[in-house]
Amino acid sequence: MVLRSSSRLLRTATQTRCLSSAQKRLGATIEERYACKAFLPTPVPDETLKEILRLTLRAPTGFNVQPYACVLVREQKDREKLAEAMMDSNIRKVKEAPVVAVFAADLEPSKRIPRLQKLAHDNGAPADFVSNLPHVVRLFSGEGVVASGLRAAIATAVSPLLPAPSNVSTEAWAFKQATFAAATFLYAAQAHGLATCPMEGFDQIRVRNALDIPDRYGVPVVIALGHANPDALPEKPSVRLDPTEIFFDGKFGGSSEKIFPDK
Repeated sequence: MVLRSSSRLLRTATQTRCLSSAQKRLGATIEERYACKAFLPTPVPDETLKEILRLTLRAPTGFNVQPYACVLVREQKDREKLAEAMMDSNIRKVKEAPVVAVFAADLEPSKRIPRLQKLAHDNGAPADFVSNLPHVVRLFSGEGVVASGLRAAIATAVSPLLPAPSNVSTEAWAFKQATFAAATFLYAAQAHGLATCPMEGFDQIRVRNALDIPDRYGVPVVIALGHANPDALPEKPSVRLDPTEIFFDGKFGGSSEKIFPDK
């Protein structure tokens, strides 16, 4: 009995240490990430890139629809062409970085539903979730004139009585989903010792044309990926506002001083 108790205590202590170590690693990954301004031409190994993308795929999306695609631009000639769609210093970053990830948001997410229904069914999702998936995706994404009109009507007529989703554009909904994946990509890259720079200074139409991205997709963000150039100006994470200006306790504007007593 004593041996079993000691074994449990040892196992618990080991798990606690492992959790603490994992927390520290995650904290360091988040704290140390910054928008890199200059890259070395050193290639990113395929295995490293594969693992970053595998982790990116675990990003959350509404109803697990995963309404995005990501084009990885690695050939120099392709990056040169993509650079023509970029603005200001982003031109140089795209030319320098060995990998450029272009995240594209699906503006017609309902086209993914049959595949996702089968995937959900095969993985044991409840039958009502599978059958309702087309309706909830159209309702929340606002895709199509009918769905958009229905959502607006619900927001106007039902919202005063019951909670209802806000009436936002399909682009806004799809961009939101894609940026979950983009953020996961940033931190996955940082965890693998690589630098990134998310960019929004580009011509979306030119980006689509350069990479043969169909019109059904919008482009919310482009991310340069590679090794930071140590010869460039010293870089570090940018300053952030005081947390009490961002985080409120209880209600909007409610002081969070108790959470951040030392700030």
